[in-house]
Parts: sequence; C-alpha cells; structure tokens
Amino acid sequence: MSRITIKDVAKKAKVSVGTVSRIINGEKNVTKENLQKVSKAIEELGYVPNTYARGLVSGKTKSISIIVPMIRTDFYDRLINSVDKTLLRKGYESSIFPLLSEYRLKKFLEKSSILYHSDGILMSSLPVNKLFKEGKVPTDKPVILLDMESEYYDCVYIDNYEIGKIAAKILIEKTDNILVFTFIEPENIFTSGVFERRVKGFENILNQNSIHFSKKNIFHSELNLHYALNEALSVLKKVQKFPVGFFATTDLFGYGIILAAKNLGMEVGKDVFIVGVDGQPWTEDIGLTTIKQPIEEMSDLATNILLDRIYSKYSVSSRKSIKFDPIVVRRTSA
Repeated sequence: MSRITIKDVAKKAKVSVGTVSRIINGEKNVTKENLQKVSKAIEELGYVPNTYARGLVSGKTKSISIIVPMIRTDFYDRLINSVDKTLLRKGYESSIFPLLSEYRLKKFLEKSSILYHSDGILMSSLPVNKLFKEGKVPTDKPVILLDMESEYYDCVYIDNYEIGKIAAKILIEKTDNILVFTFIEPENIFTSGVFERRVKGFENILNQNSIHFSKKNIFHSELNLHYALNEALSVLKKVQKFPVGFFATTDLFGYGIILAAKNLGMEVGKDVFIVGVDGQPWTEDIGLTTIKQPIEEMSDLATNILLDRIYSKYSVSSRKSIKFDPIVVRRTSA
C-alpha cells in the first residue's frame, strides 16, 4: 500500500495543499471549518507526516516526550490517547517515558537523556519539586505539567482536595457510616500526593459535620480490579452497621466494591452507597456515581499550550496555570 501524502489529505478534505500544510504546522490563520475537515481527513486516512524530512528544514523534531508514572491504567490510556489525537492534528507525534524506577529517574536527570531530544515535554502526575533539583526539569525545552501544579511551568490540573470534599457531601446525605477505599502511594520521590489530597478533603467535610472518622476507616488496594474486589469482599463481610458508604478514590475501586456487594447479596444504592473518581466511560453501565475528571479536555488543552510554547506564541513570563473543576455524575450507587 502506498504512503498517504499531504495531497491525499487535501483531496479528501477538499482544500488546498497549502491549507493542510498550515494546519499541520500549527498556524492559526485557518478557518474552523477547514481545521475540522482536515483533522477528520487526517484521522480517516491515517496520515503520518514525514517528521524527519520536515525536521531537517524547520529545526524541529515534530515530537514531544510524555513522562508518566505508570502505564496500562484507564486514566493514562485516556490521557495518552487524547494527547496523541491532538498531536496528530498538528503533525506531531509522541514518545512515552514511564518513570517506573529510580534508575529511570537517574537517566532522566541527565540533560543528555533521549527524552529531552524532542521539541517539548509533557509531564503528568509527577511531583516535579521532589524529582528535580529546585523543581526544575533539566532542559531548556518547553515543559507543561498535567494533573500537577508548579511555580515554574505551565500547568493544567484539577483540585483533588475538592474532589474529596464533593464525595463526602454526597455520602453524608445517605449515611454516617462511611469508609474510604484508596491507593497507598509508596513513600518515595515518585509520590504525587493525589490520593492523599482526595482523602484529606473528604475528612475535612466529615469533621465539619461531626462524623467520626479515623485511620481504621481507610482501606487500601492496588490499582487492580481483582485485588480491589477481594479487599472489598473482606471489608464488607466485617461491616456491622448498614447502610454503609464508600468513597472509592478511583472508579476501579468503586467497581470492585459494587461487584463485592452484589456477590454478598447486598443492594447497591440501598445497603451500600459508593462514589468513585475519574468518570471512566464504563461507569455508566454499572451505575456508579462518579466525580469526573475531564481528562480529554485537560490533555487537549495542555498539548495545545505546549505546542504554542514550542512555537513561541507566549511570552516567557506568562506562565499559565489552569484549574479544571470536578464534575459530579450522579447514578444509582449514591
């Protein structure tokens, strides 16, 4: 099969080759209609620009590096897919670098590391202040943080403390017997504190409403459905007072609790109330009330800001810090 070219994209979108070229290069002087037509044509044809040849001319690699703490979770799958979709429209591609060990971090601390050979860096859910000296990534390339905050870099994030507060407000409408299901992050430099902030926000509201809550009310699970199901079965078998409410700090944990409750003959939404976090698409099928993170919107915005930085469309001093609000999606579980 012959390689798809820019001419094929122009023909399918019914625009000029010049229009396609301007869109791929991220230029702004194109109409919204043409942008949509070309983006659709690129996706349908599976067009991949010749980044090497263009890099020789422009001095750009037409690639960005994505640094994440882990892979193969719903959250990061959606994040990476969204970033790649935005990059494709702009003629860019990505390389993914999971920061899975201190050995990898040691390599990333070196300015010569391969990840800094791209045009820019998108880093998600990692504590820059802990990982890098003075909280600064060892590169002069543009950097943006997703799902984290920084005083030095552009960042797009959501308030995880607020997520916990919202979850508590939902559950105290249903019961005063409330438990938390969360992921215990290892105590090391990779700890982002995301889950801890959700639990702290949750505790804050319970304390304000004089609802007893202690560490005995917090249960931990790995980010694995099988593990979450078994842990939920163990916890529910010991519950003596119903109804009981669960704050599941990820939708995955919420799913595990729903499966466990049904396995034990309990009615979700009557005996057991559950609030999850993330807003995964499959939560609708299982009736899970969830606090949605607009992952696709956040990823798209972060990618566009990074690309604009790469092409110097913002002044160096105009650091962007954009906070998204959590979105409550009520269903039968709470």
